[in-house]
Amino acid sequence: MSITRYCAELLEAASRYHVRYGDRLANHLPMVLIALDKMGASREQLQHAFDRSIPHLERPELLPPNASFSISDCRNREERFPSALRYYEIQVKQHGIADCLRRELPPLLPAIATAAFHPLIRTAYGIDARHQQEVAAGLAYWNLEYHTLAASEVRTSVPAAEILHKLAERFPIISLAPGNISDHMQSVTQQRGWMDTEIQPEQLGLEDIARVAIDAYCGTMDFTLLHGVTGAHALRLVLPYCSSPETALRYFWEGLAVAYLSTGPKQITIADNNAELPTWKEIRKKACDSDDDHVIKLCYSCWQEHEQYPTRSYQVAAASATDY
Repeated sequence: MSITRYCAELLEAASRYHVRYGDRLANHLPMVLIALDKMGASREQLQHAFDRSIPHLERPELLPPNASFSISDCRNREERFPSALRYYEIQVKQHGIADCLRRELPPLLPAIATAAFHPLIRTAYGIDARHQQEVAAGLAYWNLEYHTLAASEVRTSVPAAEILHKLAERFPIISLAPGNISDHMQSVTQQRGWMDTEIQPEQLGLEDIARVAIDAYCGTMDFTLLHGVTGAHALRLVLPYCSSPETALRYFWEGLAVAYLSTGPKQITIADNNAELPTWKEIRKKACDSDDDHVIKLCYSCWQEHEQYPTRSYQVAAASATDY
């Protein structure tokens, strides 16, 4: 389902703002607009989301793109962000969304978890909305925040569903550097013994990742692990355009494991009491009334993932987020 014309108009206005603001915080506005629109929000609700968001956003410095730079030269270079954005805009315009992604994703995949999965998520929302500018912005954001996570590639016979518990046993206390989620995740990779820890299961599928992500969030209600759920949804949307899906899955799993350890790690306790849950229609309605970007995006992801994997956990998470 494509986005409405009004949503497209607001996305065009939102494109004037930088992909991040403040101290490397993600600009959620375009993603929130798309999620709201897909969940049936009214024009007034879309406009409200726009109006409440723009006061804290920033406009990028209007420097002319420099065609002499290669896209890899723009990585982690704020002053070259306009050049990177222009590069991806041209690529998606010339080749279309699908072919652009097939060409441009491979070098970005090692950093799939960068900036707490936000560049991946923004790219995926562009795919979901079939919106060229948003795909370009997501890729440019990914390139700007290109940071990989060091980890062992050795595989273990332990199934994916048990690996987070094993990691918590091995690293019961994590020493974290100050900063945001990304900084905390990088701190995990500096722990003694980390590089000798086997985190990759022998068998790993998209559904394994989705199930671990939602269980970890429901079992902790941790803000960092909320991004694992929205990130897993994004991974599913991006995966068809990856020439090596296995590579994408492995890098994402690495990021999810690191994200979990960066929470402390918190104990995962599933305590659903089988109480009656609100319907998805009720959840979507309440999410559309929310002023919390993360609640809106989480509810949208849970609804969409539940369509793919009909497990009750998604409804539990979304109902909890909307205070049902």
